[in-house]
Amino acid sequence: MIENFTVLKKWRGEQLAILILLSSGVFLRLFHYLENRSLWEDEVFLASSLIHMNFHELATSPLEYQQRAPVGFLWLSHLFVVMFDKKEMSLRLFPFICGIASIFAFVPVAKFYLKRSLSILVAIAIVMLAPPLVYHSVEAKQYGTEFLATVLSLYLYIKFGRTNSVRQLIYWGLGGAVILWFSFSSLFVLGGMAGAVSLTALVKKDWKRFFLCLIPFTLWLLSFIIQYVFFISKFPEEEWLVQFWRNRDAFMPFPPHSVSNILWPFNQIYSLIRYPMGLSWFDLDYEHPYSSVVRVLARMPFLPILIGLLGLRELFLRQKQYLLIYALPVVLALAASSLELYPMRERLTLFLAPIFILVIGKGIDWLDVQKISGPVKQIIAFLLIAAPFMNSARQVLDTDLFGDYKKSRQREAMQYVQKHYSQGDVVYVYWNDLPSYRYYQEVYNFNFNTIYGSDVRSVSTDFNSYFKNLAGDFDQIKKNNRFWYIYRPANNIKLGDIENQPAWYFLKVNATAKVRTEIAKLGELVSEFPETYLQTDVKVCLFKL
Repeated sequence: MIENFTVLKKWRGEQLAILILLSSGVFLRLFHYLENRSLWEDEVFLASSLIHMNFHELATSPLEYQQRAPVGFLWLSHLFVVMFDKKEMSLRLFPFICGIASIFAFVPVAKFYLKRSLSILVAIAIVMLAPPLVYHSVEAKQYGTEFLATVLSLYLYIKFGRTNSVRQLIYWGLGGAVILWFSFSSLFVLGGMAGAVSLTALVKKDWKRFFLCLIPFTLWLLSFIIQYVFFISKFPEEEWLVQFWRNRDAFMPFPPHSVSNILWPFNQIYSLIRYPMGLSWFDLDYEHPYSSVVRVLARMPFLPILIGLLGLRELFLRQKQYLLIYALPVVLALAASSLELYPMRERLTLFLAPIFILVIGKGIDWLDVQKISGPVKQIIAFLLIAAPFMNSARQVLDTDLFGDYKKSRQREAMQYVQKHYSQGDVVYVYWNDLPSYRYYQEVYNFNFNTIYGSDVRSVSTDFNSYFKNLAGDFDQIKKNNRFWYIYRPANNIKLGDIENQPAWYFLKVNATAKVRTEIAKLGELVSEFPETYLQTDVKVCLFKL
């Protein structure tokens, strides 16, 4: 009787902890959704298609700004634009719904694949609190949906992956077929899962199981083929994008030709621990009043890597099929990366986060199997979730930290112009801010007298000729008593351009600073946004001629 009461008390404690974590996950996502920050540039690129194109065009025509996204994601995101408006919260509503759905769907997934209460709670806590996972739940892009697709794929295996019922296998096939329309990366997850199940059946010589599982796998393949033939194949080849990711070591070098190539997997593991899993204590781009040694130690993901390795060992010894289910999607993604078909970097690896989190949870299971003392396990669990908890808390207290370099103030900048704009003013928008400016001008009806900056880099050979070619823009500015200058304070590339070309504009030059200096020769600075120093993606200057 006492033993049953103890078990019941422990179960209730676990359920209460899960409820608290779920509430925290919902709160973080709802808080940042309602904060309604400005769209950052990548969101603007996709938003332009979502507000300008209809359902048919989204499925059959190239997207604006050379964007790509699954048809299902485009249609449901556009549906909310049609139902409500073209503003930020409408564009982010479907990703927000997916973010909330993913945290609830992950709970049964964690309970199935992990066996100990502590490991379940650690895995759930990471999903609820990790800042990158929170961020992509409220971003007008498809990456949060990719995360949900992996969670749902793992959940479908729980429901149907061990049955020989034809009806349930058809359900499994239909479920996976639908997921493929919302997530490009689900091809790796479902393909890896199909490989794991088939390989297991072949090894066991379970031919009935092998042939029955061809039912769902065939449905998945047909779904992908239809999507590829009618939609994906229509996407244009983009050499500039391949070069962009190549410059960031996002493709696995195979075969390796140098020491840096050999170290690529280790660097990638470090990157994955930091982003998208959010398990490094301090983000690399934040400043902290600690010594450099403390910062380096805090950033190094020794503990998650160690626990993850223990998790892999536990899977290899006791659950080889689950190890295959986790490993084969990674292998397929790496194979695609080595062929420069899929970059393995930052937000594009979000779909792997549920798998890596479950592996870490399995490492906590290993500690329990080895009968490691309770306090030691609790300290390890605390250290694992301390980083996402601390960083998410900081981002609630200071929302300027949320999204890091993806934090945009475009709307605030244009509202600043609107507040101080006078009749007869002109707004000159440098070419590197035109996409965001045009989106906000249309959606918020900012009625400014605007000069859209010319991009004359391709017909210029140096800054002297560049400024001569901008003379037409400058002449228009001089016709007004006051002018506003809006620009991005970074050497942005324009989509479609090969990175760092032309070299005279990018190579070891702060081009936007040089342009700002040239613009300042036209008049006297009156005011500036932001008024005080603040990391921002857009700056506004008011000049009086």
